[in-house]
Amino acid sequence: MPDALTVLDPKEIVLACVAIIGLFPVVIHYRNESKWFTAGYAMLVVAAVATNAEAFAFGDFFNLVEHGAGLMGSGVAFAFAARERRRTLLTERAEGEV
Repeated sequence: MPDALTVLDPKEIVLACVAIIGLFPVVIHYRNESKWFTAGYAMLVVAAVATNAEAFAFGDFFNLVEHGAGLMGSGVAFAFAARERRRTLLTERAEGEV
């Protein structure tokens, strides 16, 4: 097992640890308005964990998970979060002006 850890890049290990630790405040402060942000951040955590997991086994599968589900999924989720927030602000602005 100690030999298996030598194949990991220390920066990737730190990235996964910081992402997992950062997930706690995101989940604790979850609100319905922030559901897409939470989903996007969770997908970034999946990507960080998959980056490290691909060094151990199923490299191609975890690479697909990292890039497909993790990074691309987080981009889509953050785009939806921005769209939803924009709609909310425009609705509030329209109701305030009427």
